Amino acid sequence: MDNIFEYNGLNCICLASGTNNENLPGKWHYRVRDAYGLYYVTKGKGKICVDGKEYIVSAGQSFLAFPFSNFMIAADKDEPWIYKWVEFKGSEAELLVSQTGFGKKSPIANKMPIDNLSSYFDMFSQDNNSLFKQCREVAKLFVLFSFYIEFFPRKTPENKSYTVIAREYIEENFQNVNCNVRKVADHVKIDRTYLFRLFKDETGISVIDYIRKCRIDTATKLLQNDHISIKDVAYSVGFSDQMYFSKVFKQVKGMSPTEFRRERYANVINI
Repeated sequence: MDNIFEYNGLNCICLASGTNNENLPGKWHYRVRDAYGLYYVTKGKGKICVDGKEYIVSAGQSFLAFPFSNFMIAADKDEPWIYKWVEFKGSEAELLVSQTGFGKKSPIANKMPIDNLSSYFDMFSQDNNSLFKQCREVAKLFVLFSFYIEFFPRKTPENKSYTVIAREYIEENFQNVNCNVRKVADHVKIDRTYLFRLFKDETGISVIDYIRKCRIDTATKLLQNDHISIKDVAYSVGFSDQMYFSKVFKQVKGMSPTEFRRERYANVINI
């Protein structure tokens, strides 16, 4: 599935989905992942434990596991559950989740008025290496989350997470040469160390790496226009030094801006 990461539009990636096929009633199972896990209980009940706090979950309810969270689940002894699940990640995943009422202190959504909600969890195919299939899996994930956004929305704008606020600020200001970790932390109004941990846990990359990602992603688009000099591209995406821009570009893309432009030109000629 390497090509899924090469397509910039797929910033939210469906990794897997299925139905639980192993139930040991009363026994805790750890779920430690670097991705989100959304579960929908179709029958029976069980319990989850998030950061030491236990919750009872019954048929019709859903629950969300956050990346790298201290998370455990256990089927009920008398009425062991059956649940559907989907695992996903990507830079847009955190933003998608933030539009719902899910949180580490509110991991459960009550039953929603959607017929056959469980069918929307059947989205992952083992044979999904083709880009068009990957696009469809992501589309299904967004359709699924549209129901949670509609029927289990975040309560107030103030519930927007620090990470979402930080990402929005970066996406609006990365072209400014003064956009850095300190500026982002000052905008979010939390300690830089705390922001670093939150951002890394919820997105998988650091704040500075996200700033660089925004800059380099935009630079690759600008470099496709041969009328824009590499120096102007560097300045346009927040670099004050062309040499440093070239160094960072090569670290991220594996080639210099000049090589990137030359390769693209060669590909156009060969079409």
